[in-house]
Amino acid sequence: MLTLALLCEMFLAADWYAFAAVIPFISETLQLDPAQAGLAQGIFALTYGLGMIVWSQVSKRMTARGMLLVGLAGTGLGMIAQVYVQSYGQLLALRLFVGFFDAAIFLGNMKLIIGWFPQARRGSVIGLILAAYSLAITLDFAVGIPLTIAFGWRTFFGILAAGTLIVAVCVVLFTRNGPAHIGISGFLWEPEKDRASNVSLASIFKSRWIIVGGLGISACTMAIAGTATWVIPAYITIHAMPVEDAALIGTLMGLSQVFFLVIGGYVSDRMGKAAMIKFGTVLALLVAVMFTIGTMSALPFVWLVVMALLSGIALFGGGAIFALLSEKYPDELATAAVGYAEIFGILSTFISPWMMGVVIKVSGGSFAGAFLAFAIAEAVMLAIIVALARETGRVHNGQVVGSTSRG
Repeated sequence: MLTLALLCEMFLAADWYAFAAVIPFISETLQLDPAQAGLAQGIFALTYGLGMIVWSQVSKRMTARGMLLVGLAGTGLGMIAQVYVQSYGQLLALRLFVGFFDAAIFLGNMKLIIGWFPQARRGSVIGLILAAYSLAITLDFAVGIPLTIAFGWRTFFGILAAGTLIVAVCVVLFTRNGPAHIGISGFLWEPEKDRASNVSLASIFKSRWIIVGGLGISACTMAIAGTATWVIPAYITIHAMPVEDAALIGTLMGLSQVFFLVIGGYVSDRMGKAAMIKFGTVLALLVAVMFTIGTMSALPFVWLVVMALLSGIALFGGGAIFALLSEKYPDELATAAVGYAEIFGILSTFISPWMMGVVIKVSGGSFAGAFLAFAIAEAVMLAIIVALARETGRVHNGQVVGSTSRG
């Protein structure tokens, strides 16, 4: 189940960030300016956010398998159509279409993890899921750019579409929703939390933790979207980096994210989730400051590599965020809580590349100004998280104990 979840997450992210990886090539084909390119990357988040609302509403009734299948099938069909776009309007429309179904993949994955893993392991497991997300972005750059140079970006999109549909077939054949689905009736990793079958989804918003989780996600996704979209164009423009080196920088940035997400997920199972979220947001702010300084003047290539290798620390607290929400809410509401919190992150994913693109255009090409705006946004979110994320007692995660009894 973990392998399937990793595959689903990889194609979710690959389909999302394929455009970011090959922006210069698509911009040349469709004659896009920086603001249009930033909007095309970020607009995906609008229907992804709408999808989070819709799929969160049905998450109590729909199985993980069903959500994953619908999400992958819709995304795959959208990617096929995207191969044939001929105008900016068509590109925006299909990015919006794919975004809605990508949301079902994400929530289906979270439901699958909640069904198969105990609370004491969810931080590290979700860290792996998010690392798969970043690994896919890495492969978009490492594989997508050379493939696009050789065969064109339409071929690259077509390969992603085929892979997405193949994973959908794997979901049909192999996905099981939880231990009960393989015949282990009544299996529990730990005593049940209070059941919430008769509780309204609106009750999720009565807790401050939905805000903490949402802003924690925003800090991470803003870092992903901002760096994935504009670091390489900045390197090419300011530091005269050859286009051929874009794949290397994109790969290093992605591997950095993978490394820090895995390590951060492991750490989050062994310390307070709220503390991890605050620390992770501090690191995201430092990354924004690093790139602001790094785009103020020309630097040797070795420093560009170092910044790429350090960029992943912005995601160090990623695994703790969703684990915190599954800890604070009953299992029946946890998937929906994740979906609603993800909407915060989606908004930042939309705003970040677009905002930075607008700053670059208005300022006459100031990448430093764009990354400064990114840093200011991270600082504001950090201040709010610090104010809200105060634990009244220590959370203790005991050892994992499997049981077939009911509590």
